Amino acid sequence: MGRIRLENITKNFGGLQVLKGINLEIEEGELVVFVGPSGCGKSTLLRQISGLDKPSSGAILINDRDVTEVSAADRGLAMVFQSYALYPHMTVKLNLAFGLQNAKMPKAEIETRIADAARMLEITPLLSRRPGQLSGGQRQRVAIGRAIVRDPTAFLLDEPLSNLDAELRVSMRAELGALHARLGATMIYVTHDQVEAMTLADRIVVLRGGQIEQVAAPIDLFERPANRFVAGFIGAPSMNFLTPEEAASLNGTPPAGAALIGVRPQHLEPADSGLTLTVTLVEALGTETVIHGEIAGGKRLLLTLPGHRPVQVGGQLTVNADPARLHFFDAQDQRIG
Repeated sequence: MGRIRLENITKNFGGLQVLKGINLEIEEGELVVFVGPSGCGKSTLLRQISGLDKPSSGAILINDRDVTEVSAADRGLAMVFQSYALYPHMTVKLNLAFGLQNAKMPKAEIETRIADAARMLEITPLLSRRPGQLSGGQRQRVAIGRAIVRDPTAFLLDEPLSNLDAELRVSMRAELGALHARLGATMIYVTHDQVEAMTLADRIVVLRGGQIEQVAAPIDLFERPANRFVAGFIGAPSMNFLTPEEAASLNGTPPAGAALIGVRPQHLEPADSGLTLTVTLVEALGTETVIHGEIAGGKRLLLTLPGHRPVQVGGQLTVNADPARLHFFDAQDQRIG
């Protein structure tokens, strides 16, 4: 079991309030991702859950037990950090065994847990090596294995892939997703990478300035962002925002009270009528073409077209969108409809 509930969590550092009344429920077996810009409070919030830090006010409950005053060691959680934090003088096997030995676990049980975790993570051939003899991806597997052998109530992962190169991040991301499916364990994952968030999460918690902006499944965040911040943060390239006057030539009629109209670059298409832009940059990525342009008045606009498109810098392109793909926001940046 791994249900976690946060009730009105705040955290102050001197006169600075870093977390501002966080309320959140995480269900057993969920993989929940905390995402947001630097300084939004995502790692600070994870530290409150782990017990490495204590909230200024509020309560943390694990399986309905109040653990706010309980030490990190007694919460039944396992953490995987950005730094692998492996003991360099120990073999992989001893790194996996260390915490269990300190807990006075029987030797036979330790051997069984290490064998199971090593098989699951495909690191059995590495058990006799030391961390210095491993690649970055292998060291990350060992760090994850050290968490698995503890059989924790929940896993807390703080940007665990950020030290890896781009190609390895992709493969390790897939491995983490598959691992969660096999274990069925509760996981909380902190990242600044929205691709990781979108591909891994059952639900995403979007944070800004120590507050939760929206909690939803990845596709719901993409399709129905609660406000302009979420709309602009989730999705790459980021959403275009136009005033009603700038968007007047697009298909669809803005609802009453709309101060901004949002349209994602992927939802703009070449058309006979609509917005005309002057192309300023073309990014030919093979699988897609990202076109940067300017409309009348100098507003920048992005669109993404599938495949390779022979578009010339300095040329003009007219685009439009399906009205159902438009997003409307009021003067307070909140979603309308």
